[in-house]
Amino acid sequence: MSHSRRAFTLIELLVVIAIIAILAAILFPVFAQAKEAAKKTAAISDSKQMALGDIMYSTDSDDFFPISAYNENQKIWPGVPDTNSQLLLKPYLKNEGIMFDPTDPAGVRDRECPGQLAGCDGLEDPNLVPAALHQAQHDFNIGMTADWGINYEFINPVWVYGNGALDITSIPQTQVTRPANTILAISALWDRHADGTPFGGGNYGVDAPCILDPAPGLPFGGDQRPNHPPAGNYGGYYWFGGWNPQAPLAWNVFGGVWPWHGTHTIVAWVDGHVKVLDITAVGAGCNILPAWGGYITDESKYQWTLN
Repeated sequence: MSHSRRAFTLIELLVVIAIIAILAAILFPVFAQAKEAAKKTAAISDSKQMALGDIMYSTDSDDFFPISAYNENQKIWPGVPDTNSQLLLKPYLKNEGIMFDPTDPAGVRDRECPGQLAGCDGLEDPNLVPAALHQAQHDFNIGMTADWGINYEFINPVWVYGNGALDITSIPQTQVTRPANTILAISALWDRHADGTPFGGGNYGVDAPCILDPAPGLPFGGDQRPNHPPAGNYGGYYWFGGWNPQAPLAWNVFGGVWPWHGTHTIVAWVDGHVKVLDITAVGAGCNILPAWGGYITDESKYQWTLN
């Protein structure tokens, strides 16, 4: 007795392939969205741990937040024995991985030597420096390129003496009058290529979109007064250049803040809570112009100032 075996016809195969293609077209975007949602959740969790680390540090340090970067040797590219906020937080965090946003493509090598700066203090060849110094420099550079930018102008203002020396200060929590509405740190960017793609990881500090108000009693465009702690006897104020909205491919188009999640960035507040904000909401209450040419227009909506 013979048995015949029926094969699939070409039409049947094409129908099956078409069904699979339709299902793939439907499911792949869903999978991508689920993956991005998972990365965003991880970034929120990591930022929460960083914020709590900052608060624990301030509790142990007379209420002062960790300084963003202390440049002991006054070098253009600081390094050991300098320090930065991520190094100061190391005893509270234990895991350097939480400093990196899951969507940031920069690897450890990119962060150790962002932009391939000349020499990289011996990190291009571990044999050039002692092992202990190599590890210390690695830790420092990784901290400088964390995706965790401190609110530089308000939390860690840097004053410049007339002779060019820097004095990096730290603000105590008690000086912040609206801790639930003042940004402590936010997702950050180190640099971008000419086509706008990011590289090098994040940045230890970011610029606020506005730091100036009109002087009391004067309309917008009148004399200006700083909306941050007074300079005292210092000669000036150090900054990265503010926000640069007229240069969309510049690294500081948002002052170093970066939306690693589409148009969204992860924000940590002085009171320790964390949430996701659209990049346009980060500059609320400020008419943003290049090099801080604008003013704080609504301080109740502005989220950077200590007041």
